[in-house]
Amino acid sequence: MKATRVHVQDGRITGDAPPGLPEGDVDLCLAEPDDGLSDDELARLNETLARGFAAIQAGRFRPAADVLSDLRRR
Repeated sequence: MKATRVHVQDGRITGDAPPGLPEGDVDLCLAEPDDGLSDDELARLNETLARGFAAIQAGRFRPAADVLSDLRRR
């Protein structure tokens, strides 16, 4: 996974998004340095996130609203 540098001023984050992200609002979750993950767990998490990002770039995803709607119909 690749880090992205942003600028924080007056509680607002600005910066250039990496290529491939969809337009619009994006939820950002910052990693905590003391999250308690082992090196193996962190490596697995990073690999999973990289695979997910590659899937998004390739167009293999469904909007969360569609997934939730399907789950509610069950």
